[in-house]
Amino acid sequence: MIHWKIGTAALLSAALAAGSAAFLAATPLLAQETVKLELWSRQDPSGPLRPGNVVKAAERLNKELEAEGSPKRVEVAVRESPAKGFDDDALQLLKVFGIGEGPDIFIAAHEWICAFQEDGFVLKLDDYIAKYPQHFGTIFPSLWSSAKCPDGTYAIPQDAEARMFFYNKKLLREAGYDAAFVDAMPERALSGDLTMDEVLEIAKQVVDKTKAQYGVLHRPNKGPDYIMVFNTYGNDFIDPATGKLLLERDKLAAAFGWFERGVKEKVIPANNTAMEFDALRKEFYTGNAAFWMYGIWDLGSVAFPTYGLPQDEKAFFADWGWITGPAPQKGGAPVSLTHPIVYAIAADTKEPELAVRLLGHASAVDLNTDHAVTTTHLGIKPEQLEDPRYAKAWPLARATELLKITKFLPNNSQFGELNGIIFAGIQGIESGRLSAEQAADFVIEEASATLEDVTVK
Repeated sequence: MIHWKIGTAALLSAALAAGSAAFLAATPLLAQETVKLELWSRQDPSGPLRPGNVVKAAERLNKELEAEGSPKRVEVAVRESPAKGFDDDALQLLKVFGIGEGPDIFIAAHEWICAFQEDGFVLKLDDYIAKYPQHFGTIFPSLWSSAKCPDGTYAIPQDAEARMFFYNKKLLREAGYDAAFVDAMPERALSGDLTMDEVLEIAKQVVDKTKAQYGVLHRPNKGPDYIMVFNTYGNDFIDPATGKLLLERDKLAAAFGWFERGVKEKVIPANNTAMEFDALRKEFYTGNAAFWMYGIWDLGSVAFPTYGLPQDEKAFFADWGWITGPAPQKGGAPVSLTHPIVYAIAADTKEPELAVRLLGHASAVDLNTDHAVTTTHLGIKPEQLEDPRYAKAWPLARATELLKITKFLPNNSQFGELNGIIFAGIQGIESGRLSAEQAADFVIEEASATLEDVTVK
């Protein structure tokens, strides 16, 4: 069932629950011509300001229109989808567009945007972005890559994340590494001096010389995080010229080889993919693992409130830290992985200019920071680093530097299915059923048999 809301009644309660500032309905009182723009959004309590900021942006746009002497005023109607995740939501929305009942604006995970572009459902934005630099000109350049299809830009980044390897400095010191070595790891990773295999070596020394049971832990189910390892070894999974999925056997085998070496050295547990998510977190945050491959939001949502890690920046970095995904060999390129949510505009909206301007105001520094600091997501503009609220949320401020080197999931609607195959390959390696070479062959064979337009090299 799709729920409609004019204005912000439900969003307001969600935002208040999240600690956000209340905002008012953006319905004009004396508009000569009301332009109603429909916004499609998931019912997502973890991000109520994604739609909420669009509603609030209408207030700003209407003031602007009034000052221009325009008779038009904008009203935003939020159309809520109960989909459990962004994949289900995108599939549902594609069907809605297919029967001619699509909204004017929608919120989606970035990797779906080209599916809407292929079917002609989404507006190309390059000219509009260039026309309104006051709104879009300072968005981090790296984030725009997540909004592109082969022939142009079709979305506006709404937020970002950072994925990394968290590490327990206390365990590394107990294992014999001195403080200088431990504290230098983040800079070494960023410079390309620290390597992926060195992470395994450090993890092994921790397991061998301390009471910690685990060296490296990762998520136990399908998701984006472990794709960072594949990115490290050169897998982008997309042909930028065609938008088709791309599988390169040697690069797949290299990434799977890292997991294989980790299991053989007994630093990645053979049952990692059979463990519960919360159990994995507990093992790391209570000192039973050296590294935890996950994302920055985990500090604010779990590490601080549940396990009592220090919220003070200095105290946190005394015993904890994070590194970006290291290079595969010395001198190589480190990586991080982000998964932006994006705003997009329907190709057939009757008011594309107003829709673009509306999303421009929704992307304002203050509104985006409202979302960032209440959900532990990264902002989209460098000016947000100057906001005292953002600076106070030091995990965001510190992790923002990773956007310079970030990678993205490929903008291809089949990647979710491909990721499931990749995850099955990881399960096969960690359980001892597959070698790295066999896992690479498995992914290529399964993807070629079940997915469309897969390029293999």
